[in-house]
Amino acid sequence: MNDSSQNPTPTPPTPPSWPAPPPPAAAPPVAYSPLPAAPPRVLKNPAAAGFLSVIPGLGHVYLGLYQRAVIFFAIWLVVMAAVPHGRGPAGLMIPFWWFFVLIDAVRQAKAINATGSPESNLLPNEKPMNFSGSLAFGIFLVLVGAFFLADRFLRIDLSFLFDWWPILLIAFGAWQIFAYWKARQPKEPKIEG
Repeated sequence: MNDSSQNPTPTPPTPPSWPAPPPPAAAPPVAYSPLPAAPPRVLKNPAAAGFLSVIPGLGHVYLGLYQRAVIFFAIWLVVMAAVPHGRGPAGLMIPFWWFFVLIDAVRQAKAINATGSPESNLLPNEKPMNFSGSLAFGIFLVLVGAFFLADRFLRIDLSFLFDWWPILLIAFGAWQIFAYWKARQPKEPKIEG
């Protein structure tokens, strides 16, 4: 007789049911300050810069290169005043300067679109200035328009510039020396309090 009914096969004890461990806690959020979003760069139209350069310096005002615009416009005034007093082919200076300014405006527009800054072949570390609205551009247009309007009704004689034009070179050279000296000065550390 088989005694299997009396000695059943032992079954392993069932392990106690332990509660499932909680899921791992999520990592606390990392405190950081997000980088400020760069303002979208407005692309400049090279054709508009060239078209506005019909009046030397106006295309550079459109590009935000105000220092360059003032220099180019001042040189144009000197050239226009000097030509009637010049001998020989002095009249060639007018189209030469006009084409130079036009080409420079187009090149600067392309450089600003490509890199965000102009070629610094004239003024070191030159950056396009962006004023809120177009106040500076408006003031420049008003001044240029007022000059041409006054020339219609009054005789504006700029012939004195023919004798005094070296002052422009001296002033520009002094400004370059000052800018170089200012850049070489040690910067004072800012004290946070």
